Amino acid sequence: MIRWRTWLVPGLLAAAQFAAWPGLPLLRGEPPATLPAIAVSVTVLLTAAALGWRRRRPVAVTVVVAAGIALGTWAAPAEQQFFVPGDALLPFSLASFVAMFGVAARCGRRTTAYTLLGLVALQAALTAADTGVTSDFPLEVLTGLILYGGVAAWGRLRGRWIRDRAAAARRLAEARRSEAEAATAERHRLARELHDVTAHHLTSIVVNASAAEMVGDQRPELRPQAVDFARRTGRDTLAALHRLVEILPFDEPRAEAAPGLASLAEDFRGLGQPIGIQLPSSDPPPALAAAAYGIAREALTNTLRYAPGGPVTLLLRYAGEQAELVIDDAGPRDGTAPATGLGGGRGVTGMRERAAALGGTLTAGPRDDGAGWRVRAVLPLTAGDTPAGRFTLSPLVLDLGVLLLVLLLPLAGLAVAVEDGDVEPAAATLILLAQIAHGVPLMWRRTRPWTVLAAVIATAWLGPLLVAADVTPPDGSWLFLFSATAEFVAVAAVASRGARPPLAWLGALAAAGSSGLAVGTLLALEPPTPTEEGPIFRIAAMVLVAMVVAVLLAVPMTASVLIGAAARRRRDRRRDREEGGVHAALANAAFHAGIERARVAAGLRDAVLRHAADVPAAAERADLPGVVTAARQALSAMRALLDGLAAPPVAPPADPPNQRGTGDGGAGR
Repeated sequence: MIRWRTWLVPGLLAAAQFAAWPGLPLLRGEPPATLPAIAVSVTVLLTAAALGWRRRRPVAVTVVVAAGIALGTWAAPAEQQFFVPGDALLPFSLASFVAMFGVAARCGRRTTAYTLLGLVALQAALTAADTGVTSDFPLEVLTGLILYGGVAAWGRLRGRWIRDRAAAARRLAEARRSEAEAATAERHRLARELHDVTAHHLTSIVVNASAAEMVGDQRPELRPQAVDFARRTGRDTLAALHRLVEILPFDEPRAEAAPGLASLAEDFRGLGQPIGIQLPSSDPPPALAAAAYGIAREALTNTLRYAPGGPVTLLLRYAGEQAELVIDDAGPRDGTAPATGLGGGRGVTGMRERAAALGGTLTAGPRDDGAGWRVRAVLPLTAGDTPAGRFTLSPLVLDLGVLLLVLLLPLAGLAVAVEDGDVEPAAATLILLAQIAHGVPLMWRRTRPWTVLAAVIATAWLGPLLVAADVTPPDGSWLFLFSATAEFVAVAAVASRGARPPLAWLGALAAAGSSGLAVGTLLALEPPTPTEEGPIFRIAAMVLVAMVVAVLLAVPMTASVLIGAAARRRRDRRRDREEGGVHAALANAAFHAGIERARVAAGLRDAVLRHAADVPAAAERADLPGVVTAARQALSAMRALLDGLAAPPVAPPADPPNQRGTGDGGAGR
């Protein structure tokens, strides 16, 4: 689809060029030579057509535009058409600024810098070819550098604005997707959390108590140890479930800081699982550490079920910007059998979800040698977000450009006065410093607009002060009559970014009144003429002039307020549309997630807690068969609750006697 805005600027530039040349000579009855007119027209049309692709191929388009301008300038007549010799292609030469803007908005800093230098060099070469290297040549090159630099800074800011809007659109889309999937996502998260809370502890109780029962006659000392373990672990599990029931309806469960992998391995060694561990010298980032701990705990719990007593290796290492976590087991120890019926079929799914949450991957399956099982997770060590507080040069360049525009008329008048000999260099230096002091506060107009307005109003009186101190010549007060531009910019900044926007009108009134009074004071300080009738007349004239100037400034001051207010409204609407939509979607997502948490809390209270409470109760009676039965019943109740949260499309297969589940649906994993 063709976007008319893309072709609007090239069309306007081409039309302006054809209207200026050869259009104006034709209207004056001075038709240009046919061949140059045709050559320039074809070059302009082709270059304008290329400019329409500036958003897709900005660098290539800039090269074509530069070549087109150079070729058109060469083909155009060398006589003066508007201001200087060889300026027939002046309207279309603005296409180079459009191309520079496109590169700055869509390319990196280095490409922008190279393009900027290339265009400045092209301008210098064209100037040297037309007029030669004169005394004004360095000034013309510097002017080109300033203009192209300002356009590049503007383009960089525009590019960042575009990227911010795209990021905001992505956040809004993600929030709306979260809103639509809130209930499902919360069910999955709760299933993973509940699985983590119960599976490890209850499975450990079953395995430990069953082993003590099996070898109780040969090793009677294991029985009291198993009873004590069941009592402690059962109480911990019951307490964790009670905490979940209490907080689930109101808030998400807050994960406590996970212990280290070394502590986790030591816990499993205490359950009779020989584990070798290899860790890096430095601790991983907190998010990665939590994910690695959850994955390792689930994998080691599976080894306790399906490879009891067999050797296990836990490895965490860094490779570039990634971390690799590997849990290897060699299968069950000879003479032991897997503990069947304990898995819920969600182990691998939960581990993969943990890895995916960090942008990583996880694989689980038999080892290459066929003996044992391997879980391998690859997790990113670093996030790809750019720091929000990184300094960018573009706003500073634009602020300097605004400052130069504000000082343009005052400095031009001062240059004329110095060239005519009306102002001495020393006085000109003080006047220059006063003008700079009047404009420099505008550099902070975005962050402290009211302070900047106050500073601009105050420094406007440096002119009358210099006149009163006889620094300027008697009739030199006119040098300060062009300084009100700073007030316009400051008033617009107050209306756009200042606190209490309605007070911007008071700021505009204060700026207009102060400027008018300053101008009246300047006129009053000029030497009296023979027709003036004393100080009373001069004071009355000063007041009258101040009132007239204030009224005249009311129109541009009003325009400044309206421009600033429009910018504020546009920014507020965009923020409401972007952030307000995100907040509303997230609030709805939180509401649906809260409903799921309340439902899970009710299920825990009605089904799981009763069986979980039987585990420590049976341990208090030293009833190991009762401990095993209660723990298995609690696991079954939890499995039923999880099935109610997210029932799989196909029921998980029963545990084969010597085979573990594979993939996401395996009963063991």
